[in-house]
Amino acid sequence: MVDQLLTRTDVATPALSRPRRFRLINLPVWAWLTLIVLLPNLLLIGTSFLRIRNGFMTFEPSLANYQRLWDSAGFWALLFRTLKFSLLGSGIAALIAYPMAYFVGRGVRRNKALLVTLVLVPLWISLLMRVFAWRLILGQSGLLNSFLVSSGVLDKPSEAFLYTSASVVLVFTYIAIPYIFISTLNAFEKLPQSLLEASEDSGASGLRTFLHVVWPLTRRSLAIGVSLAFLITVGDFVTPAMIGGVDGTTIGVMISSQFGMANNWPYGAAVAIVLMLCCGAIVGIVMALCPARGVLLGDEGQRPAARDTPGARTLRLAGSLGVTLTVLFLYAPILLMAAFSFNASSMQSFPMAGFSLRWYEELAGNQGLLVAAQRSLLVAFMVVTFSTIVGTSFALILHYGKIAGARFCEFTIGLPIATPGVVLGIVMVLGTEWLKIPSGVIRTTVGQSSFVLPVVMMLVLSRLRRLDPSLLEASLDLGADKIRSFVFVLFPLIRGAVVGGALLGLTLSADDVMVTLFLAGPQQTLPIWVFNQMRFGFTPTVNAVFALLAVACLAIVIVATRIGAKARGATA
Repeated sequence: MVDQLLTRTDVATPALSRPRRFRLINLPVWAWLTLIVLLPNLLLIGTSFLRIRNGFMTFEPSLANYQRLWDSAGFWALLFRTLKFSLLGSGIAALIAYPMAYFVGRGVRRNKALLVTLVLVPLWISLLMRVFAWRLILGQSGLLNSFLVSSGVLDKPSEAFLYTSASVVLVFTYIAIPYIFISTLNAFEKLPQSLLEASEDSGASGLRTFLHVVWPLTRRSLAIGVSLAFLITVGDFVTPAMIGGVDGTTIGVMISSQFGMANNWPYGAAVAIVLMLCCGAIVGIVMALCPARGVLLGDEGQRPAARDTPGARTLRLAGSLGVTLTVLFLYAPILLMAAFSFNASSMQSFPMAGFSLRWYEELAGNQGLLVAAQRSLLVAFMVVTFSTIVGTSFALILHYGKIAGARFCEFTIGLPIATPGVVLGIVMVLGTEWLKIPSGVIRTTVGQSSFVLPVVMMLVLSRLRRLDPSLLEASLDLGADKIRSFVFVLFPLIRGAVVGGALLGLTLSADDVMVTLFLAGPQQTLPIWVFNQMRFGFTPTVNAVFALLAVACLAIVIVATRIGAKARGATA
């Protein structure tokens, strides 16, 4: 494959002048796009027009499912609640993450990398763990109630903090902050200092500079971050099930039940289609309200030292306080879960009974957990290996190959990343059923690869587009064949992106619940085992499981950071 891709003509010829025609090397890209992305979505659309008779789907095309939705006041109320929760969570997160990104990107000089890492690390730690930990904070015997009762604010624990709409919005905000922060941080770092200085020299106030310079150049990045956070939370049925109770039920729970206990796939498919259309419309509106204006080229030279005025000192103090409180907010559930893994009592309440390793010792004797953990490792290995090799190959094909519609292929292959989790799970069920892939490890591997492979591909593509093409051309001109040029020139330059994508894919696979829940069948992975434990009979060993997963994720972050640092040093 590499031998066919890396030709001297491909490197030297501008991309726009290359002939675009079908080649055998492009077949894997189109096969994946057709079988894993387009076909399952078409099956979802087609299923929504079928009927259920005597418990079986029948080919009687009609609009009955959509008519049922149109006439259902309960459906529209549930849809409105779902969109409201996600929009509120993303909006509140934007109010926190946007100014924090501005402060870190423009005002922090020392320890900036540490601050960015602290905000991003929770993304690598199990979402299931972080969501469940909020029950330890908001529950009747949780941290918040214990504090309020001990301080005299409440006479007895309140039931108003957990299993409410507010608790779902709070956790959605918690989930969304890192995504919006990282999306906007890069835009703030690339703000040309000359524009800010020109605005100041023209007599504009700080507010006018922000409204007419900073905001137009960063609002598109904010829109991307808000859209991503919205799409992640709108398809999340795990958080509402664990945190919201009846008042927090969302449409994701309804969709999963139609493909589960209700066994009404056509109706569930129609609900999923309506949800997708609404999500597309909302994302389109958000992007339209924040159009791109201007080009971020980066700073020219060093930034001037910040003025040591009372106002500047106040702003720095407020920014430092805000970042500190946000980091504490992000880490409180994680630290609390780790603390409870050493609690001697089986009761999840404050104060803790004492220190004990009891729950870690019980893990070794829990056969169901060990089997699920082994299966998770197997699935993660298969997903990461396949996605890394194929995703890197796809990136090389799209960047160097003469493939017609390369941008369309890139966008379409990446579509599962932007698909709400519950909808993606259903889409993969339909696709794997049609392809006759049995439920279990193989089906789970295919389903998880649908969103892990695009992550690897996009990271490698991003790196390839930043490379100087003359390096590869020089290697070929000096007599190296195409294989040696790839091994000794190109691969060392993209190795950091490949390894980073593999490690990120590992965490995505190990933590996935929403897609795997539809595909695993009786062969549960560790996240599904834990999720079922928390739904049908919680045991404190779950705390120990989560603590070990957190340690593993932190180890992956450290390894990825060091590999990235070495890669940047090698290419500097």
